[in-house]
Amino acid sequence: MSDFKEKAKNIGREIFLFLSSKIFLKNLAGMIALIAGVLALSFFWMSSYTHHGESLQVPSFLNMTIDEAIHQAKQQNLKLYVNDSIWSADKPAGTILEQSPKPLSKVKEKRTIYLTITKFHAEEKLLPTLAGNDNYNYYARRLKQLKINLKVKSKQFSNKLEENTILYLYVNDEKVTAKDLKEGIKVPQGAMVEAVVTTRGGGRVNVPNLFCKKYSEAAFIVEGSELTVSVIKDGTVKSLDNAYVWKQNPAYNSGKTLAVGATVDVYVTKRPPAECN
Repeated sequence: MSDFKEKAKNIGREIFLFLSSKIFLKNLAGMIALIAGVLALSFFWMSSYTHHGESLQVPSFLNMTIDEAIHQAKQQNLKLYVNDSIWSADKPAGTILEQSPKPLSKVKEKRTIYLTITKFHAEEKLLPTLAGNDNYNYYARRLKQLKINLKVKSKQFSNKLEENTILYLYVNDEKVTAKDLKEGIKVPQGAMVEAVVTTRGGGRVNVPNLFCKKYSEAAFIVEGSELTVSVIKDGTVKSLDNAYVWKQNPAYNSGKTLAVGATVDVYVTKRPPAECN
């Protein structure tokens, strides 16, 4: 038993002497330095590669043009990608409406920011037909959904149709009938469409002076006054395009009025009356 204790003491003494020797301590310090160096280099490489712990605050690109946004994104080492475009009559083409990530979000460098911008060219939309849609207010709402504008061009008297029933439309000053709409009429978003609608009257308007006017002009004035025009041609008239008014009934008289929707008889001839000169 005493021999075993003596051997244990000798072994312990040798281990202590080895661990406290300069050679062991020098080698241990070298190993620790090597491991620390490897860990430091690994951390530095990972930090440089992934920008660990670094982030950028996303700027607001909203309401910028796409060119302005690209310039700013390059300065902040960000990428831009347009993934959607929407027509807007209120903002110039190429204006940024939405972005993702949102402004002030934290992201890493070289992150892609996804944008929604206004379209450079308005999309053309098919005008709805008047069948079942001929009420002015309802049709205006339908067009608003398509981002197309509608306004009243003129009113015509009718005791058969409901008030504000659309009789026909005008697109770029060209008349568009219900038949035309069935065949298909397209207009760009943001366009203005004009409507001729019915009125049931209830008031009075001045009798217009139509003498010496071309028939097309006279008809326009009568309809614009919420009256109904009736044309009577003499034997010289082959086409109303070149016909002139030489007489009307009721005759023009300053201050004279008619009920809304009343008829004005327009007498036309091929040449302007001599009194016109």
